[in-house]
Amino acid sequence: MKNLILLIAISVSLISCSQKDSKKLLPGSIGRFNELMVVANDNVWDGKVGVELKKVIASDVIGLPQPEPQFSITQIPHHGFDGFLKHNRNVLSIEKSDKASFDIEYNVYSKPQIYTHLKGPDQQSIIKLIQENSGKIISVFKEHDLNMVQKRLGKKSFKLKSIDFFKEQKLSIKVPTDYTKVDDTTDFVWFRKLIEHYGHNVNGSLNIIAYTIPLEVPFSQIKDSIISIRNTIGKKYLPGGKEGTYLITEAAYTPHFFDVVLKDNEAYKVHGKWEVYKDFMAGPFVSYFVHDPKNKRLIVVEGLVYAPAIKKRDFMFEVEAIIRSLHIE
Repeated sequence: MKNLILLIAISVSLISCSQKDSKKLLPGSIGRFNELMVVANDNVWDGKVGVELKKVIASDVIGLPQPEPQFSITQIPHHGFDGFLKHNRNVLSIEKSDKASFDIEYNVYSKPQIYTHLKGPDQQSIIKLIQENSGKIISVFKEHDLNMVQKRLGKKSFKLKSIDFFKEQKLSIKVPTDYTKVDDTTDFVWFRKLIEHYGHNVNGSLNIIAYTIPLEVPFSQIKDSIISIRNTIGKKYLPGGKEGTYLITEAAYTPHFFDVVLKDNEAYKVHGKWEVYKDFMAGPFVSYFVHDPKNKRLIVVEGLVYAPAIKKRDFMFEVEAIIRSLHIE
């Protein structure tokens, strides 16, 4: 009996080790961020289920000057999902099942990988599932990609001690060292990276700025002042290329406001468009106005993109990944 128990224990241990080793041996995943592979047969993809799913995953990203979809999508039928295609990082599969469910798996065929399953017995059940989980379908892939981008960008970033603003304000952001420090005072910092598109400079840039403001009213009252705060900072710190010009919030476009939580702190997330006062430069921005009650202040971190004549979705995704690396001492 003791020998039997010992044999079972050894077998369980070997199986466990084998499973762990198989996870370690997974190949690296393929695909860029904001890319999504949909595994669905053609009749499903071209039918009512596909139409409903496209409303979600191909919907426009908020705050961009021109329409751009949430994801760059590749669709493949189940029989073709094999070989290296299984190594795609972001996979959404539509499957027939007795029970309707939206399931999420990680690192199934590669690493890192997120593999989601929309399952149901018929078209209507899957359509209902898509409608009920529309926000989650987008966020689960976006969060996965944001984490991946943050890990990559954070490998070589500015050190806390090298930035006066970080030291004075006792906070930090993982800004990659391929950005250049443009301005650095005790209450404002600005980083910039020139944009290359297919290996060529396109006379554009990605910009990260951060500043703090004493909080003299309840945080809930700040929302109505956000535009004037941005315009005041733009006039003071962000000059245009000509005398008398400076960055402001574009008046003709109403920004989108969202109540969010960043690193356990309540915050307002703002998507909008910036422009240069009395000039023709413009582009999208994303701002986080973060409540820091311990220090009775607002921490503001913004990403601004200037990318004339090219798509901006992935650039905005990069600056938001940097913003969300904010750490408060």
